[in-house]
Amino acid sequence: MTQQELWERLELPEKVKKELMDYENKRVCEIPTAVTEHILQRTEWDTGTRELQEILGEDPDGMKMLWELLDIAVHYSYGEYVKRGISEDIYTATMKFITRSLRDYEKTYHTYKFGFEWWFPREISLNEYRLGALEYELIEGAEREIGVHIPSDADLHPESVLQSLQEFFAFRKKFYPEWESVELVCESWMMMPELEDLLGSDSKIVLFQKLFEIDFVDYDATWYMEWIFPGCAKVDVSLPERTTLQRHIKKYLLDGKKFGIAKGHLKISV
Repeated sequence: MTQQELWERLELPEKVKKELMDYENKRVCEIPTAVTEHILQRTEWDTGTRELQEILGEDPDGMKMLWELLDIAVHYSYGEYVKRGISEDIYTATMKFITRSLRDYEKTYHTYKFGFEWWFPREISLNEYRLGALEYELIEGAEREIGVHIPSDADLHPESVLQSLQEFFAFRKKFYPEWESVELVCESWMMMPELEDLLGSDSKIVLFQKLFEIDFVDYDATWYMEWIFPGCAKVDVSLPERTTLQRHIKKYLLDGKKFGIAKGHLKISV
């Protein structure tokens, strides 16, 4: 596979493809193997991307970084998928994280920029996969856990969520049997208990949340703002009210109440 073939497969915006091609035509650097190895190792992700950024220099829209990481996705990740027998459909769905993040940024800021070099190593190192509606990250830390992530374009109808979980359990059994007993967890603003009162018990977000047992809530975390109110960092009357969720959360926050992030573990088996 070539970079251009991957761009087409991922349905990257034409403007992004042009910028990537411009960089490719002018590219003069060679990335040391050690830097690539850092990017592909969970404990060294931050080091690797920092080393790469130092090599690339000025990169205001992140397109140099994007090209280099996609190059790893072509020359390493794709080969690993083929070698392990993981389907190309899963490869494409997983790597489309890039397309989604670019389009989400453009929707808010009206320009394309890649700023997820801190996250994309999960996909290219085969630590995270998208199966149906959801993404699943195999987290090797002090204790193993499987992080369930909710893409911005996820279909959260209960049938779609259950189908995704079933697909993941089958995937795990086939490709990662040593992870079969590992707990699935979700850490998100969507886990906040207050959402049932704010959105109602029949909300798709609340129905998703009910699949999990909440383990802890962090009312000091504020990174939920970027997901609920893209482009907004502080609570004030100027927060948008384009969706029912925004309207309810805005009123809740302006009333002086605290929101945050919660984490829970999956309490069902499918």
